[in-house]
Amino acid sequence: MQLLDFGFGLIRVSAYWDQVRKDGYAPLDWMLDAAHDAEQSILLTVGMKAIRWPEFYIPPDLQQVQPHDVLAFVSETVARYRDREQIVAWQVENEPFNRSGPQRWWIDPHLVRREVQAVRDLDRRPIVLNAFAHFDSLLDEQSRPRRGLFGMRRLEPEKAILDIGDVLGLDVYTAVAGRTATPDWAETAERWLRTAQQRGKTAWITESQAEPWPPSSFTPDDMVAVHARLLRAGFSTILLWGCEHWLAQAAAGDKSWLEAAKHLVDPRGFEPLTF
Repeated sequence: MQLLDFGFGLIRVSAYWDQVRKDGYAPLDWMLDAAHDAEQSILLTVGMKAIRWPEFYIPPDLQQVQPHDVLAFVSETVARYRDREQIVAWQVENEPFNRSGPQRWWIDPHLVRREVQAVRDLDRRPIVLNAFAHFDSLLDEQSRPRRGLFGMRRLEPEKAILDIGDVLGLDVYTAVAGRTATPDWAETAERWLRTAQQRGKTAWITESQAEPWPPSSFTPDDMVAVHARLLRAGFSTILLWGCEHWLAQAAAGDKSWLEAAKHLVDPRGFEPLTF
């Protein structure tokens, strides 16, 4: 509830498959009701993969996930919430084409395409797909799966997203696990924005680093600097990743993160889209 008082233009929320399977939609209903009362716009993610570790939220009773299971959950969720006006776009999966989670899984583009179509069959709001943005050659290589015979062909998430969705979401981090991004991280993001625009689409920053990723050093000033650089690159929609850290630090007596975040609030929140 405290975050709703900030006046962010857009907040991203996930439908967690395992939670819905166990407890139903009541917790998510409550969150969306609160967003409605606060006139807060929402980007809702649907699928087997959602925001936050451990990335995949597959119900434990499903010993083997079949495509029809995922498609049924996506369709059920969108059908339930398509009348909610505060939902301005749908995000299908979270970083589906990046290896992540304890098992380093990723999702095949053919299934993601079917998920996107399932959403389109129910609602015409824009569809966001996102990927971990360029960091350095080693991390890029580790996060991007390979396909084809003997894994000879590397999947490029950004291109796959632009082939399937309406909005390319980029998750931008500059200090990860003791490493610092190469200096061209912002220029690479800017190139993808221009590429998306040339194809009649656009790109958002779905995660702009706004908390430390230990043992790397990342400060509130760094958060502000990353945000400013993305604005200069031309991004009009920038979502911050780190609100739980801000609140935890504030509870411990350090309000520097909260104060810095407040200066980055843009009530416009997102780029109006029609597709």
